Amino acid sequence: MKRDEKFKAKMASERRKLAGPIALTVVLLVASLVALFLPAWGISQGVDLAGGNAVTLTASDYEDGKGAADVLAVLRARADALEEHDLQISQTGDDTFELRVPAGYDASSVADALTQGGSVELVRVDSISDADVLQKLQNNASNVTLEPGGYDAFVTSDEVKGASVVSQSYYGMTYYGISLTLDADGSSALADVTGELSADGASGQVAVLMDGTVIASPSVSSKIEGGKINVSGGFTESQAYAYASAIAGGKLPCSLSQTEPAETGATLGDDAAGIVVAAFLIISIVVCAVCARMLGAAGRVCADAATVAVILSLGVLTILARFDVVILGRMELVGLLVTELVALAAGARMAARYHAERAAGSSVRKSQQLACGPEAHRLMGAAAAILVLAAIVAFVIPGHVRELAATIACGMGCVVYALAVTVPTQLALFTVADAEKTADEQLEAPASKSGE
Repeated sequence: MKRDEKFKAKMASERRKLAGPIALTVVLLVASLVALFLPAWGISQGVDLAGGNAVTLTASDYEDGKGAADVLAVLRARADALEEHDLQISQTGDDTFELRVPAGYDASSVADALTQGGSVELVRVDSISDADVLQKLQNNASNVTLEPGGYDAFVTSDEVKGASVVSQSYYGMTYYGISLTLDADGSSALADVTGELSADGASGQVAVLMDGTVIASPSVSSKIEGGKINVSGGFTESQAYAYASAIAGGKLPCSLSQTEPAETGATLGDDAAGIVVAAFLIISIVVCAVCARMLGAAGRVCADAATVAVILSLGVLTILARFDVVILGRMELVGLLVTELVALAAGARMAARYHAERAAGSSVRKSQQLACGPEAHRLMGAAAAILVLAAIVAFVIPGHVRELAATIACGMGCVVYALAVTVPTQLALFTVADAEKTADEQLEAPASKSGE
């Protein structure tokens, strides 16, 4: 009885020593859950969890040598460049494709952006033969359609390597444009034309055409070298991204028609959220059970690491969602799964180090120090390296890759916290129990020998 009381006193004392990290973890977990479920905050869910709207796209008039696979590749590239979240595009027939857009997004606008022809041209305004059109452009009109054969383009889509959205702020207002990147031939042609237009202090205009329609006609007062031209035409943010995505994703090798958006249910079913939670719990329980069987009670810390890492990741994603960086879509779910698996593996590795040191005859305290010291530092270093790499990828590559990388970066940060705080705390508590068990075994050993 006295031994039980002594053990309880040791556990209480250890908990008091660890009150700070325990309280911090509890506060962070509660804050994450409150942010996740608070109506004013929360996080928008993607097509897999909450459904959305579907648009059917039908292809016709293919270019020679092109097929549905080429169209699908262009559509997916454009969807990534569009900077919307969880856009899902799949081929549903020989010439049909389905675009799924999360609820709350304008599916028609997204479809319009993806189905543009994507043919971009740069034209000298003074070379346009139609007098009426020329007059409109000289008066800075836009959305003017040029008749084929009525102009000569000095740069076409063949010389355009990419496009991106640029923005500038003046007096609290943000203005959007697109930046075109040209290859060597396009850069040379642009430099020659702009040099001629701006010779002797003159100023001319260059019309930027998208599918034969002028979207902007900026003035040129100096020679443009370097292969980049910024185009501003009073675009809204959505217009700028639509144009940039159509150019960056490449020309469509066909014509595409679209249907009106139709509501669609969650890809994973009506109980999608429950299915996802159950899947995460099952993975944690199975891995924890295996580790506990192989490594003893210390193996259970892997479940604590995974639980803390995933919940904290959801809290961080909820904050990022406020800045329209992510939603809870397909890529985010994959990122959370990666976070859980890494946390489980790292927790199991620390438990294995503790178990190995105990099996080698080390004391419980030394085993804990080695598991939470060198072993933990190596694991945290690996997680931090993944975090940095994922963060770089998130800044460089748009679309689905950015969402996945951002989620993994958040997850690895939370894994580092779990390895630095949660697992050492749990192992410290386990050490007290392990020391008590060892003492009991030592007391029982002489009694067994005397009985023999």
